[in-house]
Amino acid sequence: MQRIGKSPSLTVDTSVQGLKHRLGTFTPDSLLFLAQGILDHSADLLDEGDGRHAFELLERELSEVYDHARRLRCLSRLRLAARSHRIYRHCQDEPFTSYASAKPGGYAVSLDFLNGGLMPLGTPKPAAMIFDHLTASTFALSVRLLKTLTRAYIEDVRTRRARPRILALGAGHLRELEDGPFDLSRVEFTVLEQDEAVCAFLGHKYQKQLTIINASLGEVESSFRDRGSFDLIYAPLMFTLMSDERARRLLGILKNQLAGGGKLIVGNVAATADLRGYLTLFARKGLQFRCRPELKALADGPKFDVYGDPFNNINYLILKNGLKSQP
Repeated sequence: MQRIGKSPSLTVDTSVQGLKHRLGTFTPDSLLFLAQGILDHSADLLDEGDGRHAFELLERELSEVYDHARRLRCLSRLRLAARSHRIYRHCQDEPFTSYASAKPGGYAVSLDFLNGGLMPLGTPKPAAMIFDHLTASTFALSVRLLKTLTRAYIEDVRTRRARPRILALGAGHLRELEDGPFDLSRVEFTVLEQDEAVCAFLGHKYQKQLTIINASLGEVESSFRDRGSFDLIYAPLMFTLMSDERARRLLGILKNQLAGGGKLIVGNVAATADLRGYLTLFARKGLQFRCRPELKALADGPKFDVYGDPFNNINYLILKNGLKSQP
């Protein structure tokens, strides 16, 4: 299967193309049988020390099976099969996956590993191989591009406003602030984060230079309404954790929180993301992968623009408030 911006090997491309053709005739039972074979093969390869090919099976072929499981309405059975397989333990030993499934902040917090986090000492060899290939994948590259894009928008608002007000939603450890010198004394920076451990990390690192709000996903909408308007609001991947109804409601609130000339940047894992199957089956259930039209449909009005990253892993919804800023 060829996608723009990807450069899979000919062998993998041919395999996935053939798999896609075969999947069109599958029933739920035969699809689950195929999934079992993919998981068996990947686990065997890990045992043999072939992490690259083991990861390729989990990355792309498992995603094709995931897509068809959704269409055949047997995703819960596929998830049960994956989580009862011996490879599940290897995946849970991998730090990115274990953070995504166990931490309150879920997927967004675990991005810290894809942004260059060190693998914990004592990580078992099979999990270490998954970690090595995961952090070198195009998905990890998309995450690092997300960090770079976010920093660019932060720098942009700093040049346009003397003391800009910025709101970060579910941005984890704020690694975007580490890409070069950053003077927080010239910015009013508010962070809304679900994970208490991350809030403690930010509080210790930035020593009251940030306003930190520890709130659950259900409390997001009421946590900043009385805090005035913002020149930049960004939510790296929080919307991937939200239903359409909740995401649409939060977008409406965020739009109203923008100052004149302000910008809202929302990221969402794409429906074409290479790791969509792996993330759903091993990391966190209930993730909402959205294509660009689906992301656009969440927005109320024509002023939102939608873009995709070069690897088709993350889509962006961007709004600029055209009203003039107040002096």
